[in-house]
Amino acid sequence: MKQFDFDLGSPLEGEAVNSRPPSRRPREQQPAPHTQERSSPRADNRLTVADLTPGQEVREVYLVSSKDMRTTKAGKPFLRLKVSDRTGHVDCMVWENAEAIATGFETGDLVLVKGRVTEYEGKPQLDAGSVTLAEPGAANPRDFLPSTYRDTEELLGFLRFHIDSVYDQHYSALLHAIFDDPVFLERFALAPAAKQFHHAYLGGLLEHTVSVAALCESLTQQYTRINRDLLTCAALLHDIGKVAELSYDRVIDYSDEGKLLGHVLLGVTMVHDKISEIHGFPADKAQLILHAIASHHGELEWGSPKRPKTLEALIIHHVDNLDAKVKGFLEIVDGSRNAEWTDLRNLFRRPLHIPRAFHQEEDFLPPQEEDPGRGRL
Repeated sequence: MKQFDFDLGSPLEGEAVNSRPPSRRPREQQPAPHTQERSSPRADNRLTVADLTPGQEVREVYLVSSKDMRTTKAGKPFLRLKVSDRTGHVDCMVWENAEAIATGFETGDLVLVKGRVTEYEGKPQLDAGSVTLAEPGAANPRDFLPSTYRDTEELLGFLRFHIDSVYDQHYSALLHAIFDDPVFLERFALAPAAKQFHHAYLGGLLEHTVSVAALCESLTQQYTRINRDLLTCAALLHDIGKVAELSYDRVIDYSDEGKLLGHVLLGVTMVHDKISEIHGFPADKAQLILHAIASHHGELEWGSPKRPKTLEALIIHHVDNLDAKVKGFLEIVDGSRNAEWTDLRNLFRRPLHIPRAFHQEEDFLPPQEEDPGRGRL
């Protein structure tokens, strides 16, 4: 991290909106999708969610992410669970003795699931005959929370890249004042970006922030009237309040602060407090960055205290929404590789077409050559 040896009491001479050519991002900075198509980690030879295949017998410990007692059309009670580990989540159905089984555990508990893997609408599903509390100390609940498949140090490197690309002395000082704090940075790198729908896993906030900053960088090369340093600063800080809004010790949920205030107000407060500690931070620049954070949800009915009134705030709103929606789409269709369409029960409330992944295009690959001595390679 660079050090500051300049006077923050006055703006840079000749400072312009885009006073230098936009930096070029390395190709490897392009965010990678959070999917289960990569090889899944296996801890202690346990059967992870990503490993589940229809027909398997299951006797494994998972975390209860949600719990819902329902009844069939015939009036018979059944239990619908969502169980998870760090590789993802899966629906778990209990059809027999559901009411009695439901009394034995709560959301956030580690449970031992005994049953069989079936398939429903193209996705694996657990049909459990028994769900009981796991033995005390069986595992650390946080190890069962889903987490980003991207390398955290790589993501932190991209975060630092964007921080160090900000030349405006005041916005640069603000970013370093926040992210140079190792305690805060550790929390920021671990936090999810949401409870559900998109980036709802450990490291999701860091992944989402880097993605938004990268998309904003590309827009500064397309539209030269953008104040790039303001936009980059806003991209890196727009969701900073989620560090306090969400809790993630056992399950990803809202903290008391999150329920009472929400991440938009929390973020505005955190950045305002940090700005007040920086001597000579110009009031107009403070207003611009705070407005971008306060308005990034776009509309009043979407929880935004203000609607965007600057170019940079407008861009942050749309790029933030774009990254969330694209990621949400990918997470909905992930794991449905045996189907062509999803059902209606999703973020978009409509069937979504499932794109064919590369590994599904085997029929388009050239035939393998025969080796007379060894048979087909």
